[in-house]
Amino acid sequence: MDKIAKKTIIVHVLRILYCYTSFAYPATQAQIADYLNDIDIPCDRKTVGRNINYLIDMGLPICKSNGIKRGYYYDIANDKFFIRTQPC
Repeated sequence: MDKIAKKTIIVHVLRILYCYTSFAYPATQAQIADYLNDIDIPCDRKTVGRNINYLIDMGLPICKSNGIKRGYYYDIANDKFFIRTQPC
């Protein structure tokens, strides 16, 4: 994978969290990495974790769920970064 494609992983991680996760349906780092690999974007769990931390540091409302369902989700209720008018 070239450098441009590697830099797009963070955008894909954000898209997955934003469009497909919620408090009730969090996604683990491994699940996100598996999805990216399935769509031919080579990625491992650690890379996903680094990208999630970058997004959190940027101020995006990404939360970690430690309940029965563990993983990360995009907290739409506290979203001040995007204005969601319709589902993805």
